[in-house]
Amino acid sequence: MIDHRLFLLRMLRHIIAGGDISNQELDAAITDPAALGGDERKAWSALSHWADDEDIRATKASYGGMRREQMASLLSAMEAGSD
Repeated sequence: MIDHRLFLLRMLRHIIAGGDISNQELDAAITDPAALGGDERKAWSALSHWADDEDIRATKASYGGMRREQMASLLSAMEAGSD
């Protein structure tokens, strides 16, 4: 069984570092996002939006940077243990 929190932390770091994630990868790792709470739910939502917004990032360079900054804030909150 996958540790959802660790997966989300790893994926946030991956995106912030310039990586990518697909909806298929996210769905395979987290089959029931409704069961997530607090920061985990926020992280899943941010990653889901990232996967959905590939077309926007392709045409508007500043959008990707803005979303990465938001994910960096989420990562900081999760690492600090806030919920």
